Amino acid sequence: MILIVNINPSLDVIFYTKGFHKSKVNRSYKEEIVPGGKGINVAKTLKAFGEEVKVIGFCGGSTGIILKEELKKRNIDYELVEIKGKTRFAIGIKEDKKKEFTVLNGSGDKINEEEWNSFFKIFKENLENAKIVIISGSIPPETPTEIYALMLKEIKNPKILRVLDARDNVLKEALKESPDIVKPNKEEMENLLSKKLKNKNDYIYAIRYLRSFNIKYPLISLSKKGALIGIEEGIYKATLPPNDGIQWGTGDSFLAGFIFGLKNYQDPFEAIKLACASGYVKTKYPEIIDKQQIKEIFILKDKVKVKRLC
Repeated sequence: MILIVNINPSLDVIFYTKGFHKSKVNRSYKEEIVPGGKGINVAKTLKAFGEEVKVIGFCGGSTGIILKEELKKRNIDYELVEIKGKTRFAIGIKEDKKKEFTVLNGSGDKINEEEWNSFFKIFKENLENAKIVIISGSIPPETPTEIYALMLKEIKNPKILRVLDARDNVLKEALKESPDIVKPNKEEMENLLSKKLKNKNDYIYAIRYLRSFNIKYPLISLSKKGALIGIEEGIYKATLPPNDGIQWGTGDSFLAGFIFGLKNYQDPFEAIKLACASGYVKTKYPEIIDKQQIKEIFILKDKVKVKRLC
């Protein structure tokens, strides 16, 4: 079982508009509601690949009720602690005329001590059946930045693959626990290093920095420009032709593709190809949840080019 930690999930509402104008009343021609948050996005894609997944975290309020209903529709197993607060919204606005996509993420509500205690009980219980643990996404307000580091420290079994996708100080603290896989995107990596990643030498420096924390597979997603991976043999860049699709959630599908590839092929090169193909296909859809989308990923996988940087 793949255990996925998403402590700040969201209910994503996507509005499709022909034209969007600031400071004016706008009308959409289509709306979609999907369960979101980085961990849940990873779970949906892995489930579509045929993997057994379980999401743990928090939910609350009317948005939390809808979130659980939407997870049930997608056959995603979950164990979410009910909180006094409410599950946050995330709003996406797709504007056809200018081909723009705007996201407004809610912050979520504070988690109290009793709710945290309930969560860690669930977390520890589920570790017994987990082969992979993915800790992914933002944290609720007033949550200590060491929270993901604490979770990684709780995973005592060395056979469990520990995967992290976080940002800023949460990422910085969690790196000290040497997860097996990390996947910041380019912007997150630039913030961590206080340095722009502009060229090949910058990419090499960034991957080597992550490798210095004894991370087996450091990944950096570069959005439309592909992705980087570091392994013992060297540092590589994987690319596909860029497209103008929606980039929201592509990094999550990227990570799911990598995990699926690594688990089933034990080959980081196959994994990075599946990762890039998964991220690319996600640009065409609000979510990856069916077999036809997975077929597209496998067709596209063979078009991914992997080049050694050093």
